[in-house]
Amino acid sequence: MTDEYPDSDKIEGVTGAILAGGTSSRMGSDKSLLTLDGIAIIEVIYHKLATLFREVIIVTNNPEAYAFIPCRKVPDILPGEGSIAGLHSALLHSTTPKVFVVACDMPMLNPVLLRHLCRIEGEWDAVVPMTEAGYPEPLHALYARSALNEIETALKRGNKSIRLLYDRIRTRKVSWDEIEGIKGAVDSFRNINTPQEYEKIRSNH
Repeated sequence: MTDEYPDSDKIEGVTGAILAGGTSSRMGSDKSLLTLDGIAIIEVIYHKLATLFREVIIVTNNPEAYAFIPCRKVPDILPGEGSIAGLHSALLHSTTPKVFVVACDMPMLNPVLLRHLCRIEGEWDAVVPMTEAGYPEPLHALYARSALNEIETALKRGNKSIRLLYDRIRTRKVSWDEIEGIKGAVDSFRNINTPQEYEKIRSNH
């Protein structure tokens, strides 16, 4: 971390984790390195997380690609197992008991929404926002290290879906009604999977 981000208003006990292990198959190139106003998308995400958390890590098996970002890069412990393996690695490598996990293609993250999710009270293993359509956003969510046993069990069984994990851990699903009043909340979930989505976000950025 750099002195660019003072610690005075950081969220305590939470690490920001960017999962950068996807194949970007629909985009055709590494979408995390696409640019918005000349800045790589993953760097946009890093700067947003660095204002919120004392520690930010990138989970990647290709750390050289992100050498320009001044944070720790950690590998998947079980590579090739998808985003649940990235979550597993983030929890094991973080220096805090909780991590806020985001995908590497979500440049519209809303800091007010992230703070709200991190401040929800209760002994939860996961705090997961729900979209307006009622779907969970597993890569825009808070997870606790207490979920590791169930995550490791799922990985051993070959269950790669984070969503299936929610029935086996203490999950607080945050309904759309709870967060729709936060300006820009819906944009926080927007990600980039196709060239068309990239152009749409770039034109609105």
